[in-house]
Amino acid sequence: MPRQTIQRIVETAGPGLHSGVVTRLWLEPGQPGQGIVFERRDHPGPPRIPAALARVAATERRTSLQLDDLEVQTVEHLLAACWALGVDDLTVALDGPEVPILDGSFAPFVALLDAAGPRPHPGRRRLAALPGPVEVTAGEASYRAEPSEQLQLRVTLEYLEPVIGQQTVALPVTAESFRRELQSARTYGFETELIPLRNRGLLAGASLGAGLLLDQTSVRNGQLHWPDEFARHKAGDLLGDLALLQAGLRAAITAHRPSHRGNVALARTIAEVARYSEEA
Repeated sequence: MPRQTIQRIVETAGPGLHSGVVTRLWLEPGQPGQGIVFERRDHPGPPRIPAALARVAATERRTSLQLDDLEVQTVEHLLAACWALGVDDLTVALDGPEVPILDGSFAPFVALLDAAGPRPHPGRRRLAALPGPVEVTAGEASYRAEPSEQLQLRVTLEYLEPVIGQQTVALPVTAESFRRELQSARTYGFETELIPLRNRGLLAGASLGAGLLLDQTSVRNGQLHWPDEFARHKAGDLLGDLALLQAGLRAAITAHRPSHRGNVALARTIAEVARYSEEA
C-alpha cells in the first residue's frame, strides 16, 4: 500500500486540556517517508519533533513528546485519527505547546483530515508483525499482544465507581470501524480529580465542553454516546499511542485497565521484537 499524506492545508484552534494555552494547529502535507512531525512554530527554527517512541516525555493523563526543552502535549487523539485513516506523512504545525482538546474526542481530527483530503505519494507503508505473543504490565495496566492478520483491540476497564464499573469493547481497527465505533468517544475525568491534578500542573484547560465530567454515579455534563463510551475512548487512546511505532501493526491486543504509560510500554516492547516489512 502506498504511503499517504494530505492534499491541502487545514487548521483548527482551541485550548490545550493540560496547558490551558489556546493554540492554533495546521495540518500540512508531509514529505514521503517523513512520518508525522510536530513543528513548534512559536519558536525559531522551527523545531521539529517526530511522533516517535524515542521522543515520549510524559504519560500522565496524556502522551507528550519532547525535543530538548520543547514539548508537544496530548498528541494521542490526532495520532489515532491519522493511524485509522491511513495518513503516514504529515506536518502538524502549532503555535503553542499542546494539541487542542476540542470536544475531547477523536472526531474533530477525523473531520479535519477529511477536509484535507488523502493523497497517495511515493513510498510504501512500513508494517510491523509479531513473531509470537508478548505480555506487558505497567502499574495497574496489563496487555497481551498476539500475531494476527489485522490490528484488533480488546479493551477492558474496571472502576469501583458505578458510573463506569466494568466494561469491555472489542473490534478490528479499520477506517470504517474507527469512524463508526470510536471517533466520537470522549475523554473523561472525575470531579474529585480536578483540584489534585491542577495542583500537579495538569487540566488547566479543562472545561465542560472538553470531555465528560463524572461523579461516582453519573455523567454531570450531558449524555453518553454509548453505554461503554469510556472503554471506547481508551481503545482510541491505545491506538494513538501505538501510532508512535511509525508503522502499521498486525496484532490482536488485549488491554486490561490501559493507561498512557502502559500503552507506551507496550509499543516499546512491540518495537523491540517486531519483524518489519513493506506493506504490499
